[in-house]
Amino acid sequence: MNFDIAIVGGGIIGVTAGRWLAERGLKVCVVERGKLASGTSAANFSWVNASQKTTDAKYHHLNALGVRLYAELGDEFGYEALGLRQSGSITVAAGTTGIAALQGQAARLAALGYPHRLLDPAELQELEPHMAFAADTSGLLAPSDMILDAARFVGAMAARIRALGGEVVEDCPALELLSDDDGQVSGLKTSEGEIATARVLIAAGPDTPDVLAALTGFDGFATRFPVVRVPGLLVTTPPVSPGLVRHLLVRDTPDEFHVFPDFNGGLRLGSDDADARITEDSSVNEQRDAARLLLARMQALAPGFAGEACLDDCHIRIGVRAVPQDGISIAGPLPGAEGVFVIATHSGVTLAPALASLMAEVIADGVVPDMLKPFTLDRLPGFGG
Repeated sequence: MNFDIAIVGGGIIGVTAGRWLAERGLKVCVVERGKLASGTSAANFSWVNASQKTTDAKYHHLNALGVRLYAELGDEFGYEALGLRQSGSITVAAGTTGIAALQGQAARLAALGYPHRLLDPAELQELEPHMAFAADTSGLLAPSDMILDAARFVGAMAARIRALGGEVVEDCPALELLSDDDGQVSGLKTSEGEIATARVLIAAGPDTPDVLAALTGFDGFATRFPVVRVPGLLVTTPPVSPGLVRHLLVRDTPDEFHVFPDFNGGLRLGSDDADARITEDSSVNEQRDAARLLLARMQALAPGFAGEACLDDCHIRIGVRAVPQDGISIAGPLPGAEGVFVIATHSGVTLAPALASLMAEVIADGVVPDMLKPFTLDRLPGFGG
């Protein structure tokens, strides 16, 4: 099998990158050791946004590009077909300190040029009529933010790769990078045979260090590659009354949590507090205890919600995120390995189309676009930095 590029990883990053490269005319093969979108892509909060990324302008603009490209894809292929919902997000806050923080966020978004609108208490209550907000609660609406059914989106991107003459292969672990005497990649060995290609993109999410170690035979990648595994708890409730929550809601204080109307008709809940209570190996009881926290907070905000009474009918899962050690996305060539490229990032749902489009320039044209330069590996110690 001869391909212009092989991509290791069938999550949202790998398959979206494959779609962009296929659109550029490259013959693409994506290999996934399990099923498509079965890892981090299947267990994440799935919030497409740049509204919360305001402290670093370059990172904000990368996320805003992701939001914009999702909208373009939705206009081209249909939002429903891609699993995109134009929900908008509302960050809510009460009290002098909370409202001041909200105003500061609005000022930063204004400076960055990202659409937003401050909501007074009456406007907020009108947009979310079933919420029991405190009387002095205000909001910040980000109408461009969306939510995503990641599995449906990955399926649509995979179908597009196949339509353009590429392949997407499941249950096919990548085993070894092949190279010639000069160190140039010549192929990828998999459980299903060898793929002849001069370029390989690693998009293995939190498993990136271990995958690089296995493919290259250099064990140091497993311990030194600058990506850490960060677990997060997700709770999806059974169906609730239609319209109980109308937007993606974020509350930082008091009792921080975030929620959106999920695609199953229920609610998807998460919070940093709940994440701090669990590990990848948390028992079922530990996960249920953290879920109770989220359900109680939701019931306090929406008295019409069943709260802990629906715990047994909730889907509780732990998603493991790939977080670069410096908190900044990694995307670009792997220094010292001709023909090998890597993407590893948190906010993979938001950033998938942005990183895919930029990496397509790197891989197809051999040029690193200016927007991507702050996120390449050579900024880091041991990789040229």
